[in-house]
Amino acid sequence: MPRPDACRGVRAGRIIADDAPVTVADGLKVPLKELTWHFVHRHVTDVLTASEAEIVAATKLIWKRMKIVVKPSSAVPLATTLKTPGIFAGKRVGVILTGGTVDRLPWP
Repeated sequence: MPRPDACRGVRAGRIIADDAPVTVADGLKVPLKELTWHFVHRHVTDVLTASEAEIVAATKLIWKRMKIVVKPSSAVPLATTLKTPGIFAGKRVGVILTGGTVDRLPWP
């Protein structure tokens, strides 16, 4: 699960630094720092998380349905949206998709 420290930090109201987790979403390994925390603390009310399996499934769904090659870090917002549809019911939701280092993924 990428960056659970961000989720715990928002809920605790302070930076919680963990070692970088082992995750397929390698773009999310960077912890929150003071500069980022300044904005997160003022504007973010919650952080949703996704499991490794949910991230992989969302990545593959984007690949198969949209024919867009994205990195797993970019699929995390879709994974959390699919995991918690009630939060987003009746709302317009935008997910920014990015590519990148997909040549080093751990699955064929």
